[in-house]
Amino acid sequence: MKYSLCIEPMFENVDFYDRIRLAKDCGADAVEFWDPADYDTRKIGAILEKENMPIAICCLNKAWSIRSNAPYAEFKKNVEKTIAFGKDMGCNNFIALSGELECKADTQKSILIENFKRIAELCEREGVVLSIEALNSLYDHKGYYLDSSYIGFEICKAVNSPSIKLLYDCYHMQLMEGNLTNSITTNIGFIGHFHSAGVPGRHELHLGEINYTHIIRAAEEAGYTGYFGLEYWPTYDNMQSLKDVLRYVRDAK
Repeated sequence: MKYSLCIEPMFENVDFYDRIRLAKDCGADAVEFWDPADYDTRKIGAILEKENMPIAICCLNKAWSIRSNAPYAEFKKNVEKTIAFGKDMGCNNFIALSGELECKADTQKSILIENFKRIAELCEREGVVLSIEALNSLYDHKGYYLDSSYIGFEICKAVNSPSIKLLYDCYHMQLMEGNLTNSITTNIGFIGHFHSAGVPGRHELHLGEINYTHIIRAAEEAGYTGYFGLEYWPTYDNMQSLKDVLRYVRDAK
């Protein structure tokens, strides 16, 4: 398994651009972050090239304000802008967010399916993947529509494109539904990326209730070959924390 580090919640006392080198120094295989609009993507690309460090994924441009259930023309324009940012960094996998619950659940699901069906041709042509993320609506994202991997997988199956996947966040799905291993292994072909953190608290993976070494082995045995993202808030010295987490997850081998 290859491990990417989300550098947003890590090394918060260090300049954002310098976090890429720290992630590499600690042993991460790649980095990821949230909104490309917040940073100089050409500068990020130059640093990644210098450090010989890939980027696994980032969010769509302004993903929290321009959601995937936006009017299609607005959604399409935003995806096109994000693809341009991605080319600066060598990034071809992007996180899409469903938006808050704004109408009857079945209606919003239909809107998302329609938007992703229409955008899939552009994504396939550009060689990029949109991974729509399911989040927990109990604690961290109250009111968020897509709080179920089951519904997320149904959307992906309905769209039926290699460019439209689900971002499976183990932290969020443990809070919402559990049954992680079965959900992952039976739907592995629809998963574009993983996120992870300890439950509860969203801290180090080895300090929570999820047996991540089991989850990682199951994902690998099911055929997953992408990155397993570490997206957590450390509770002690950041570099030591990351080294400890990487040591823990690599025990899955």
